[in-house]
Amino acid sequence: MTGSLLEAVLLGVASMNPREFNQAKSTPQDENGKPRKFPEWNLANLIDVAFETNWIDLDVKKHSHSLRDFRNYIHPFEQQNTGFQPTNETLAISMQVFRAAITQIKNKS
Repeated sequence: MTGSLLEAVLLGVASMNPREFNQAKSTPQDENGKPRKFPEWNLANLIDVAFETNWIDLDVKKHSHSLRDFRNYIHPFEQQNTGFQPTNETLAISMQVFRAAITQIKNKS
């Protein structure tokens, strides 16, 4: 769930700063080379652009991509197929990545 929360927060930041997010080099583009609308962005896009625009630092960017990978396990079949059994410690790591992102975003705004 923390990956989904992070996506919601970053989408909110992007929506409040559209010019900044749409002018970044890593902004996802459509087939005409124009920035995609924010609802078409995925979490990886939001993380990369948030880093490029200095909303998050490199440490949070890297850990956020790991958090994004863990988000796939929210689907029961994915978790069952891989045999993934997250521990309380793993969940704490995910929460800490989310908290770090929130702190950095708050410090910039």
